[in-house]
Order: sequence, then C-alpha cells, then structure tokens
Amino acid sequence: MTTVVTREFDEEAMDCLLASGLPRTLARILAARGIRSPDQLDVSLAGLIPPDRLTHNQRMAQLLADAIADNKRLLVVGDYDADGATATAVAVRGLRSMGGQVDFLVPNRFEYGYGLTPEIVALAATRKPDVIITVDNGIASVEGVDAANALGMQVLITDHHLPGERMPAAACMINPNQHGCDFPSKHLAGVGVVFYAMLALRAELRSRGAFENRAEPNLTGLLDIVALGTVADLVRLDENNRIL
Repeated sequence: MTTVVTREFDEEAMDCLLASGLPRTLARILAARGIRSPDQLDVSLAGLIPPDRLTHNQRMAQLLADAIADNKRLLVVGDYDADGATATAVAVRGLRSMGGQVDFLVPNRFEYGYGLTPEIVALAATRKPDVIITVDNGIASVEGVDAANALGMQVLITDHHLPGERMPAAACMINPNQHGCDFPSKHLAGVGVVFYAMLALRAELRSRGAFENRAEPNLTGLLDIVALGTVADLVRLDENNRIL
C-alpha cells in the first residue's frame, strides 16, 4: 500500500499568503517550505545579503587583492564532494577573472584526510604557493594551518562548517557559523561562502581602480555553479540561498 506523507505547514504563514491573494493550494505548498510572504519569492540579486555583512569578508578581499597585486601564487584547496568541487571552480574562475595566478588541489579525502591536514599541506607545498585558500573546509584545521604557517604560506579559510573549540591561526577566516559572525543566513554552502568572497574581492579591486583599463568581470556567470553546489549539499533553501 502506498503511504502519502504530507509536509507540516505554518497556518499563520498560510493565512498571510492567502491574504496576499495566492490560491489556497499554492499558499499551502509555500507555507510548508517556510515562505510567509510573496516577497520572499523575489530572486533578484538585489535581494542578496550584502557581502560586507559576512564577518571578515572585507579583510579577506583586501588580502586577496594584495596577493593579486603582488603576483603571488594562489592555491585553492577544496573538498572532493559536490560542494567542495563547485566551490573550487568558483574560486578558480573568479580569481582568474580578476587577475589572480591560481592553481587548485582537490586531494583524495581517504588518502590525505579531510580538511587542510598536514599531509595536504605537504602536498600543496610541492606547488610552491604563496597563499593557500581553502574552500568548503579549513575551519577545524588547526594542525594543518600551523604546518602551512611554518612553511611560510599564508592561509585564507572559507568554510561553512561548525567550528571546533580551537580556531586555526589563519590570516583570515570567513564562515557564517564562526563565533561572533552575525551573518543572517547561517545556511550558506561552501560554494556560497566563496562566492561572497569573490563579490567582496571585486568591490575591493574596483575601489583600487583595477578595472579602469580592463573590463570588470561579471560574476553572475558563476551562479549556475553556485546553485549546483548549494542544492547538492542539501543546505536549507532560505531566502538568500534561493537567490543564489
């Protein structure tokens, strides 16, 4: 026998949607997905939470802009799942579009462990990077960051996982779930976090006049990849993630 399971919904939210003129069936479907107002269905980019709301994102942009200006070698280190792979693609394409010298590394988790482990740092060192940028990992990589620092590599962390008791000694970290970050959307996937870093970097480079003699990159071209990683990582599709 087939069993039909219906999703619970907020009756108050449904009443609000009905009052706006939506049909009852559609109102119930939307209310069951956390929608309280038709305004939440507006997916224009103007509705995105501003990049400077993400704690330390402006500092991240400054460090990346400095690295690009100094022609430093950048190495993106990503996780091997769909979120990590798409986050790596966004970081590499975004940084290259803004003049970065970028390589990437997506190591086998079963061989090198998860996160920026000392073993991955040793592998990364063979690429001779000046800066390591983690995507979808790094917030708990205390030993790995220490190993990279000891080798003279600057570490910039972009992640969305919950932090541990100890924080790594990275030059900068952006993560909506790190202590002290009041970013309204706590459900960004790793690819969403690094997209926010690219938005902040473009704004920083713009303020430095970097695009006076060349075209400013259109980062909306990365949103297909952002959407793929966001959906694949099964994060909550809150209002901000729907826009992404």
